[in-house]
Formats: sequence, C-alpha cells, structure tokens
Amino acid sequence: MGGGAGPGFTPLSKMVLSTLLALYILQLICQNMLQLPVVQVLAWQPFRGGFQPWQPITAWFLNGTPLHAFFDWLFLFFLLPIVESMYTRQRLIRMAVTTLIGSVLFGLVMVLLKVVPTQTMWLGPEPWLTALVVVVGLTRPNMVFYLMFVLPIRASWMAWGSGLMALLYLLYTRDMNSAMWLGGWISGYVWVQGGMPKSLKKAYLRHKAKQVEKRLSTFDVLEGGAENTGKPRGWNPPGDDGNIH
Repeated sequence: MGGGAGPGFTPLSKMVLSTLLALYILQLICQNMLQLPVVQVLAWQPFRGGFQPWQPITAWFLNGTPLHAFFDWLFLFFLLPIVESMYTRQRLIRMAVTTLIGSVLFGLVMVLLKVVPTQTMWLGPEPWLTALVVVVGLTRPNMVFYLMFVLPIRASWMAWGSGLMALLYLLYTRDMNSAMWLGGWISGYVWVQGGMPKSLKKAYLRHKAKQVEKRLSTFDVLEGGAENTGKPRGWNPPGDDGNIH
C-alpha cells in the first residue's frame, strides 16, 4: 500500500484543519496585536505560578511559530484520513481523549521525578500527532511513506523511529515538549495494544490468581455428611455447634 494522503481529504480532516487554522489566527491576533496573555493563560505550566486547571486541555489547541503550525497541519493532512478509515468517529474521539490523559499523566510523572524542570511550559498537538504515527505504523506496517517527499520508509519504521527520537529528545532537552511527545507515543502504543501489552496483562493476571489462591487458603472446608442424611451434599440442619454446613 502506498502512502499519499490516505483515502482522501475527508470532511472530518477538513473540519479539524480549518478549526485549528482559525484558532491559530485568533491566537496570533490576541497575542501579538491585542497584547493579550493568551499563551501565558492557556498553555500548560505545571507547578508554575501561572498554573490554571484548564491548561492541560487548552494547551492542545495552541501552536508556536507559523512554520511549526504548518508542519503539524501537514501531518494531520496525511495521517488523519488513514486513521479515520480504520476507526469510527467515536473511536477516534476516544483515542484523542486517551492520548490527552496519557500524555498529561506522563508529563506529570516526569515533573514529579524531576526529569523535567517545573519551570517548563507546553503547548501544541504534537502528542496526538505522534499517537497517529504509532497507530498507522503498527496497524499498517507495510504502508510506505516518503520522508521529505523523497526517501521511502515503511510505516512500522516510522512508528518505532518516532518513539526512539522522542526518548532521545527527552534525554537531551529534558523539557515538557519532549516529555509530552514521548507520552503521546506511549499512549498510541497502549491504544494499539488494546489497553495493555499481552505480556504485562498475563503477568498481571498471574499475580491476581496468586492473590486469590492465597486468600482461599485461609478458609477451612467443612464436609456436610450428605451420605448419611440423604440430603444434598454440603447441607446439614443446624446442630448444637451453631454452624450451618
């Protein structure tokens, strides 16, 4: 299967791209012409003095330089129609929410572990774009994309390569952008795996089974003596011991 722009410029991709373009124009007008502190109020600033509870959500709809925004929209133009052909719109919304929650939680963990300084700030849709790359790459591994419109590369290589680059950038820059990028990759991978990798799911189920066996071992099994009474096994009328078997 070839790369290209997927199955076409769909109504959903048109709506998403036009909405992001309108929001970006509004952001630039308010920030640069009206001198309103849009980025300071809406971008996510974890544990900084300007933190507000809505920032982990509103930060996704902001963007940086026009060139940065253009490449984000270009990624959406190529990837969103492909993913839309695989999932219903409801599943796409669940995927977006899963990526948002997973990336924010991962970013918080990185801040709490002091991998990322608390003074950093984040904005932009990059975590969701990374999740789209993972979904396309791991579900359609043989699809071919043309990197920089010239170099052919398999979708699976793009998926794993983007994860490696996200990790390297986090280790190199140690900022919130790289942490959210890696959080988006992990969220996309978890989504493709159906919530939890099979190896981890088996290990978790084995652990739960051992816990149940340990709890059951504390109980005593009392035989009811059904052979002598003619009643169903496990039943005896109340006796002097006050127990019902």
